[in-house]
Amino acid sequence: MNVDQMIERIDLLAKKQGMSRNKLLTSCGVKAYVDNLKRGQIPKLDTTAKIADYLNISIDYLAGRTDNPEINP
Repeated sequence: MNVDQMIERIDLLAKKQGMSRNKLLTSCGVKAYVDNLKRGQIPKLDTTAKIADYLNISIDYLAGRTDNPEINP
């Protein structure tokens, strides 16, 4: 997992939704997600899934494991 890439993707996806990173994360119920990433904490899968589900993207895309955001391409 590339933390910097993950944060960049969260920021980009939030911008595409017309909201800030904080607004996006608050809407997903995971407000401290990026702060925790920056502190080196590995997020739980269900926490990451909340963001991916909210944005209708794959967890693998969010984690930087693929460049395709589609779920089950």
